[in-house]
Amino acid sequence: MLDLATGSGILPEMLRQARPDLQVVGVDIADPLPPAPNGVQLIGGISMESLPFENAQFDAAVSQFGFEYGDTDATSEEVLRVVKPGAPIGLMIHRGDGPILAHNLRRQEQIVWIKDDNALFDRVFELLPEGDTLAEEAVAFAQKLAKDGASRFGQGSVAWEIPEAVRRTLLLGANGAREKLVGTLELIAEQAEGELGRIQSLAKACAHADDRQALLAGFEKHNRRPIETVSVRLPDDAAFADLIII
Repeated sequence: MLDLATGSGILPEMLRQARPDLQVVGVDIADPLPPAPNGVQLIGGISMESLPFENAQFDAAVSQFGFEYGDTDATSEEVLRVVKPGAPIGLMIHRGDGPILAHNLRRQEQIVWIKDDNALFDRVFELLPEGDTLAEEAVAFAQKLAKDGASRFGQGSVAWEIPEAVRRTLLLGANGAREKLVGTLELIAEQAEGELGRIQSLAKACAHADDRQALLAGFEKHNRRPIETVSVRLPDDAAFADLIII
């Protein structure tokens, strides 16, 4: 079985728990990948659109939150090339109306509020004093923003979490080298920016997944159509994904 955009190989591991006889190969564009679970082969640096496998090598193919992130026409061609004729293909894809995107869009709103609307990082760097003394004004600014974030978005929200992390970094960093303090603050800022990029990618993938006709056009060209589509949900919650069996 081939697993596309496998990440750390969690899906292959789950599949082998249900079917220990499976031999699963997981591929991902990331490289290097974490150590593979027992009985699983993970290969990093592999694009879904260009698979390094022989024709008709696999008995099945799956993807969990991966297929919709790539060029789905090109990926469909490659998947159909490397699986045996008529082999089952299972795609678990995001839903734009589901709780995963909704949760992440709330986080995006809060990060933008912190980073852009209130200029947390720009202001903190402006308030840092020379030398290794305590940045009292920067601490007070971060503390106020954390309080405002908790009031507006809730205690424990990312709007509280980020300025609170900055506040603690400023307090702890006062006893160390300035370069280390600045480096830690820059890392927090980079992580916030990286999360915004990840959420934007998720929103784009959800929009692509919701356009079901375009999503599956590559399979349709070869007369491979969905056999079954199952909504995936937690108890008492809205569906967060669709499982498409082709």
